[in-house]
Amino acid sequence: MTELGRYAEAAGLERQARAAAARAGDPPDALLALHAQAGRRAFLQADWAEAERALREASTLAIPAGATPRDRFDVELRLGLVLHRLDRPEEAVAQLERTLALDLGPAFTPPPALHRALAESLRAVGRRTEAEAALAEAERITAERDEGGRDESGRSETGRDEGGRTGTPPRAPLPPAIPAPRDDSFEAVFRDLDALIGLATAKAQFRRLAELLRVNQLRRGHGLKTAGVGLHMVFVGGPGTGKTTLARLVGRLYHALELLETGDVVEVTRADLVSGFVGQTAQRTNQVIDSALGKVLFIDEAYALSRPGAAGDFGPEAVAELLKRMEDDRERLAVIIAGYPDEIEAFLATNPGFASRFGETLTFDDFTPAELAEIFERSFCVPTDYRLAEPARAELARVSAELHATRDRSFANARTMRNLFDDAIAHQAQRLVARGAEATRDELMTLEPDDLSAALRSGSARA
Repeated sequence: MTELGRYAEAAGLERQARAAAARAGDPPDALLALHAQAGRRAFLQADWAEAERALREASTLAIPAGATPRDRFDVELRLGLVLHRLDRPEEAVAQLERTLALDLGPAFTPPPALHRALAESLRAVGRRTEAEAALAEAERITAERDEGGRDESGRSETGRDEGGRTGTPPRAPLPPAIPAPRDDSFEAVFRDLDALIGLATAKAQFRRLAELLRVNQLRRGHGLKTAGVGLHMVFVGGPGTGKTTLARLVGRLYHALELLETGDVVEVTRADLVSGFVGQTAQRTNQVIDSALGKVLFIDEAYALSRPGAAGDFGPEAVAELLKRMEDDRERLAVIIAGYPDEIEAFLATNPGFASRFGETLTFDDFTPAELAEIFERSFCVPTDYRLAEPARAELARVSAELHATRDRSFANARTMRNLFDDAIAHQAQRLVARGAEATRDELMTLEPDDLSAALRSGSARA
């Protein structure tokens, strides 16, 4: 169940296994397996206190239970990583050094993650020379693994992927950052916010946050204390409601208020964070996050990182890394997750530390019929030199009302109007060509009522 992201069910099975072990007289091997599994589940949930408790129990039982060297290494390594994430560097150093001292034979190479965590913990306790050596070792192992195809666990990467296939994973390019305008300002952000069609609820929530952050900036300028305001946010709403557009305004706002180094936005989905090959997801997620430092990391349909019922899914690894970096890099990273309200709520509930990482939640309502018509005309007609005849404007109002009234959960709002526009101009072209006579400039620019009704009948606007 842990591999499927169904943590509550996994915890229930663990309780049943604990009761069964008690009835059998608590055999050490059964208890070891139980505590190791509980520690792994808690680790993936970023429940560090519970992970430490379970992994310490597993570590104590490893020798009496006759654990294999590799199983013992896995328990000791995970415990060291937990101590590192609990920000207890002295204990983390001792634990990770004990892990490195375990003898797994000359063919085994400890994973780079061990050396990276050791380097950070050594640096935290002032042992900088040793920290540099540990970091260099991590880079050396990473380079060798990239050449020879070894994963983060030290095993050959030419093993199974999520679908059971074999082979060395390809290197995917990092998602590009969407640049913010140069010479931006707080006032310019608000001008562009006000120019957006609709979004009354999200705009009010954005404005409230922006004003609080602006006052905090002024207070800091006068040497006054400020209330802590997190940079991470949640956007909830259906498709085509402007979430990506507002995420870019958030980046510009944070940059204008000197909260981030740039106003750029790195837009990602599950595919950008989760690898199909064992051991690559944590590395890939950290690479993407590194590329987003000083920027906004926008994760659309973030709940796709958790796939209950999907065997061998690596999404929870990405979530665990994301949680850690959201805390460790909270001064340089702003994470925005977006998607449908119910799915986002369920996603946040999968991990006890997740919801608390986010500050504001912005709500994106579906556009009204009048707003849909305005989007059609302002966002699509005007920029491309089309205009509506007066009767066509009335037909647009009727079509927008019908689309809105018959919408379902998958209604795509602005994207629906884009499809409608594409079909309308295609029908206009067919109409003008079929007429035979050469069209005037005015006719080439004008959409008639039939163009809109035909576009609606084509069905792509409802798709």
